[in-house]
Amino acid sequence: MKKSVRDMNYLERLHNSLSAKMFHTILMFSTVLALIALVFGLAFYSNNLKSQYSEKATILADNLVLAIDPDLIGRIVKEAENIYDDLDESIRSDPESVAYYKAFEGLKDIRYNKIQDILTEFMETDKAESIIIGQMVDESHFLYLFEVSRNSDPHPLGHIETVSQETLSAFEKLGSLMPVIFDRHDGQYNCTGAGTINRNGRDIATIVTAYSLNDVAERVRTYLWQFFLLMLLVTVFIDNIIIRKMKRTVVNPILELNAAARAYVQDQDEEMSSLHFSNLDIHTGDEIESLALIMTDMEKQLQENIRDLTRITADRERIATELDVASQIQEGMLPNVFPPFPERKEFDIYASMYTAKEVGGDFYDFFLIDDDHLALVIADVSGKGIPAALFMMASKIIISNLATIGITDPAAILEEVNRRIVRNNPMEMFVTVWLGILEISTGVLKASNGGHEYPCVLLKDDRYGMFKDRHGFVLGGIDNSTYSTYELKLEKGNRIFVYTDGVTDAANKDKERFGEERLLQALNDKPNASVRELLMHMKEKIDEFVQDAPQFDDITMLALQYNGGSMMEELTIEATIDNIPIVTDFVDQKLEALDCPLKAQMQIDVAIDELFSNIAKFAYHPETGPATVRVEVENDPMAVIITFIDHGMPYDPLLNEDPDVNADIENRMIGGLGVYLVKKTMDDVSYEYKDGQNILRIKKNL
Repeated sequence: MKKSVRDMNYLERLHNSLSAKMFHTILMFSTVLALIALVFGLAFYSNNLKSQYSEKATILADNLVLAIDPDLIGRIVKEAENIYDDLDESIRSDPESVAYYKAFEGLKDIRYNKIQDILTEFMETDKAESIIIGQMVDESHFLYLFEVSRNSDPHPLGHIETVSQETLSAFEKLGSLMPVIFDRHDGQYNCTGAGTINRNGRDIATIVTAYSLNDVAERVRTYLWQFFLLMLLVTVFIDNIIIRKMKRTVVNPILELNAAARAYVQDQDEEMSSLHFSNLDIHTGDEIESLALIMTDMEKQLQENIRDLTRITADRERIATELDVASQIQEGMLPNVFPPFPERKEFDIYASMYTAKEVGGDFYDFFLIDDDHLALVIADVSGKGIPAALFMMASKIIISNLATIGITDPAAILEEVNRRIVRNNPMEMFVTVWLGILEISTGVLKASNGGHEYPCVLLKDDRYGMFKDRHGFVLGGIDNSTYSTYELKLEKGNRIFVYTDGVTDAANKDKERFGEERLLQALNDKPNASVRELLMHMKEKIDEFVQDAPQFDDITMLALQYNGGSMMEELTIEATIDNIPIVTDFVDQKLEALDCPLKAQMQIDVAIDELFSNIAKFAYHPETGPATVRVEVENDPMAVIITFIDHGMPYDPLLNEDPDVNADIENRMIGGLGVYLVKKTMDDVSYEYKDGQNILRIKKNL
């Protein structure tokens, strides 16, 4: 991973600085230009030298053609050809043998030496490297007749050399002064020229002249080194001048901008508000000065934005606090303690709400209208946020108020709620509502649907299904809308699940909805789960489907399981001693219907006599008042629960110390024996003071 400037040490920052990069760039550019100039200069210089030496070699060859008598050399050439042609094939096939060269020794006479002297004189005078005279004896072999050389041993007379086609083509080009530079394998680099000796219109011999270029090559190398060093010095000198100029006009202003930006960042960290870019003295007259002016304007604008942001942040924090309070108020208005009615075993209920924003527009509610009627409500308000939350709370209050004043028909409740909302609905909002009222003792559920989702019920076969009830219009939409009530008969173990559209409309990142099919599948994954486990499982399935996609709507769910009626009956009567037999007969009738054992019935009768007489004597003393006796039956195991309720002064008889039954009658405390017997003969005895009532319960397992 590449280091950040903040992580670099001093040397690394220096190496990667703008000045260093500019120096490297300019140096590289200058070096490339110098190398290009050097290459082109060298090529031009070399071509000129080669042309000069090639022309010199050709002129020497032409002069030799004029200086040598063609008749004289013609006889030598003719004799050499005859000797070569007359050689035995075995000798000719070995041109390096002594016998081969000995065959040509006879040619070295006065004529031969005269021509050799002419060649030597020309070589010394013109300082040529070598001069060769020979003749092609066939298409690829060159026969040496004469050779003089300055720095190497010449080839002997009769030497045969194989000539490539490329060499022949090169010799043909020499007429246009094209240079030929070759290596003779002895370190010599030569420039050659050629001429042809003609006799009677026929080419009889070829003259090849060569000049050494070793000295020229050495001078070129010296020139190259001198030129390179000179260009290097000039480049460094010019680069330094350019760098100084660039540093003064580019780098230093940028460093000033950099320092101002760093100071600005530190200033913001320390919550100060001084200006930094406004104090810069940059007058380069180019884009850098323009950048400094822009940064100055930006700094001023940022200062204003920071002040605005500080104010906005404070407002947002205040709004967030208010939203948090609103959320707490909303949560406080919804039942959120479970189980909500721990003393009621006839049903289990659980509900949950997950809002998409700080506050939501969904709501649920459940409450006991009386001891035998439970109201269930789930609703979804149009819109989101604070307006929806306010509308939600108003709707909830209206529904609960109407349900608790004695109206037990869900359709009638929804019609009255709709009328009240329509009369006071300037924002034209609406709410969908499902309202059910369960008669606990019988399991009959009366319900009405105001534009809400279909409920899901588990009535038989341990499978949830969608109950397609009749929908009325949404509440708050049209005045005088009518709604219908339908009934469901719940048996022991039956369940009902109601929800808002946030469940089925939950979408994943591909915009695919959770839908009713997945809803039923999730419900039927655990049809026998408790209502709490059921809702938890449903939320897990929704989260598993949605994954990282954002939640756009509130998700609200409520589930009820019916455990069967309690067979509860009650009697309200004046709390007097004379009414004890009436209360006893009322309870005994219930016990006899249950085939209660005689011993248990007698113990219960004693408890009734003791507890009701205490109410008659002390609850309203010196006046009298009503007392309610409630009888409930539980199954699994069979038990009877008798509850005594009065509105007298608060009094808990269970707080009295139990009497010592083993003490003598003279030493025993007066009173308390009756309550003691009740505690000993009953399986459970409890007391609470609630809503201005003394409530004493006794339980006897049958």
